[in-house]
Amino acid sequence: MEEVYKEVLDFVVSSGKRIKKKAGKIKELDLAKKEVTEEDFIIERGIKKIIKRFNPKHELFAEEENNKFPNAQDIWIADPISGTKIFIEGKPHYAIVVAHMRNKEVQFAAVYDPSVDELYTAFLGKGAFLNGCKINVTKNEKDLKIIFNRSHVWKERIESEEMVKKLSKFDTQVNEERSFAVNYCYVALGKYDWFVAFTKDVFPEIAGSLIIKEAGGVFKTQSGENQLNPKECVFVGGNKFAYNQLKDLVKGVKR
Repeated sequence: MEEVYKEVLDFVVSSGKRIKKKAGKIKELDLAKKEVTEEDFIIERGIKKIIKRFNPKHELFAEEENNKFPNAQDIWIADPISGTKIFIEGKPHYAIVVAHMRNKEVQFAAVYDPSVDELYTAFLGKGAFLNGCKINVTKNEKDLKIIFNRSHVWKERIESEEMVKKLSKFDTQVNEERSFAVNYCYVALGKYDWFVAFTKDVFPEIAGSLIIKEAGGVFKTQSGENQLNPKECVFVGGNKFAYNQLKDLVKGVKR
């Protein structure tokens, strides 16, 4: 697998360097789905081409043209541009996100933020890395720094405002100006102790889960499960020492 992981990483980085030049200059496609560009399709198709050439039995689950979860032993999960709206507006921090899952266990993950040339990777049992240097979550138990990321589908929901109130007793940043994937990586890097995420899908979460876990943290569904599935949309995670304090925050939240 090392060979295909390297090829995917090379593709992700080269694609990121290309799209960085287009950030803020590219137009949204006139499709029923909002916030999608030609680059979303180009990157998704490129990832599929690599994995199919490596092994035709490997399947892709991705946001644009491959958004039906496949029944396969080896599934690749991709968000060709996580934070497309941010990319269209020419702001940091969008990302290209890829993960490989075998028999429902994530083996490999990559998140590349072209705006600052940061490549986050994780390999099952081998750790998490930023540009090749190992990273770790914090060990804080007090004075927790929390990031709350919510998709646009949640912004007008009462559940979202209630969560903001629950988190107000902590040092909390509500941030929708970065890709979900980048925010997960910032938790793995130790910039934040914990995260709460209200999402519209699960594409960045598969990669984010492995990166945080391999950095020594936890990544959970709202019911406390470690294993993610495509129907989930509420997640929590970060350093293990904060888990008992924060695990109940998302109980009962419904989309």
